[in-house]
Amino acid sequence: MIPPKPTDEPVLPAAPVPAPAGPRPSRRAAVLAVVWTVLVAGVSSGITVAVVGNSDGVTAAPVVRPSIWQDTRTYPADPPQGPEAEPVPSPTVKGYAIGEKAKSSGATVVVKKVRESATVTLDDFETDKILKAGVGAKFAIVETTVYNDGTEPFDPVCGGGISQGLIDAEGRTFDLISDAYLVKANQKADACGEAMQPGFKRDAVFVYKIPADVRPAGWTFSGSRGMDEDDLAVVNLADSSMS
Repeated sequence: MIPPKPTDEPVLPAAPVPAPAGPRPSRRAAVLAVVWTVLVAGVSSGITVAVVGNSDGVTAAPVVRPSIWQDTRTYPADPPQGPEAEPVPSPTVKGYAIGEKAKSSGATVVVKKVRESATVTLDDFETDKILKAGVGAKFAIVETTVYNDGTEPFDPVCGGGISQGLIDAEGRTFDLISDAYLVKANQKADACGEAMQPGFKRDAVFVYKIPADVRPAGWTFSGSRGMDEDDLAVVNLADSSMS
């Protein structure tokens, strides 16, 4: 005898109830909805109802065989990884002592003396003028002889000059004072305003305003006037005797 066809249908997962019209779902919500749809389709296609009878006429329960769903969708490949960025080399700094010939891109400088003062004498083309550093400040004065060992003329003090600043023990940098071209020693030596030609030398004074409790540690210059970071030279002033 053929057993009767079972009337119980397998229970499938209920579809989500549509929500009232509202804001557009986020991308994450849309992806989850697609995943849910695919899972439901896979379960539904894998359900098989097996009806097995025996001699006693007992009907077996439906057997659910979920199929194995395989994702056949294609996805774009990851973009190729570019080469790693090369590290930027640090500028090369050449160190010298007071009295040595410090060299940088065609400029050779001998620092003869470093002194401190509360005032600087300026030549304003008519009379001398005393420039005061002010309360809590002083001037650091670097006296040098500059040689043009390059192939092009340059102005040691003005027009950008070769100075790249005075450095203290904490690594802070101080700029040349704006009145450096009026300093009497520079006026006397014609150190400012006229370019020095190749093969010549000239005395030049570099003046910096610094706090009264600061001691100069180094003086920096560049033969390229700062255009080339790799030609920076520094003269050590930490061991000099200030006057």
